[in-house]
Amino acid sequence: MRKYLAFSTKAFQRTLTYRFELWMELAINVLFMLIYVYLWKALYTDRTSVEGYDLNGILTYIVISQTLLTFVFTLRIARMIQAKIRAGEVATDLMKPVDFQMMTLATAVGTSIHTLLFNMLPKIVLFYVIFKLSLPPSFLTVALFILSVVLGYVILFSIEFIIGVLAFWLIEIYGIYALVIWGLHMLFSGYFLPLEFYPAFLSKVAEVLPFRAIIYIPTALYSGQLAGSNLVLSLLIQLAWAIVLMALGRICYRAAFRKLVVQGG
Repeated sequence: MRKYLAFSTKAFQRTLTYRFELWMELAINVLFMLIYVYLWKALYTDRTSVEGYDLNGILTYIVISQTLLTFVFTLRIARMIQAKIRAGEVATDLMKPVDFQMMTLATAVGTSIHTLLFNMLPKIVLFYVIFKLSLPPSFLTVALFILSVVLGYVILFSIEFIIGVLAFWLIEIYGIYALVIWGLHMLFSGYFLPLEFYPAFLSKVAEVLPFRAIIYIPTALYSGQLAGSNLVLSLLIQLAWAIVLMALGRICYRAAFRKLVVQGG
């Protein structure tokens, strides 16, 4: 565990050196969140509730979902793995006395802790102060929300890790990355709007894909749309996807390792 903590610490320290990038990302994120918030305020003019969301509920949903989306912009695991493969550094990584998947996860966590502390938390505080959004009803809701965010993060990491490992076989993975992360994920994660607003056939598609477990489930939990048996079922769905995708990522990188050994002698 100590060696993986060292990878996280090093990644966290490395991100501290890019202060200008930090402030620019924060400013851009806040701008886009403001646009979305005022857009929804305008759409709710003369409406008290839509699909179970009142104005305060939908603004809370938008702020939380936009904040969670920040992980997508800062994780960059697929591109990091591809760069290592192209530079030949991955051969050294695979020979280290550490698990490559867990090492990559530890590095991602270090970067994401920086994102959480210096980007996500300031945005949430700012928007809660400005728009007077409601807080979760109980400490249990907060605890379950944190658990849900962690599971969603593992799912996002696993998807990016699998895409990154595909670079062992493909010359360029950007097309797959764009399709999965900027296409399918953006459409079915609940980032643009709650999945309750989707047409029935798109909602059905979202139910069988892992992307709603990244943003929609933790956000709906936080905003009070998930409760009781639906909440428990949603957490179990997240856990199942996290296990399956982590296992699939392990299978992929072990196959890649065998490919590397065969080609390298």
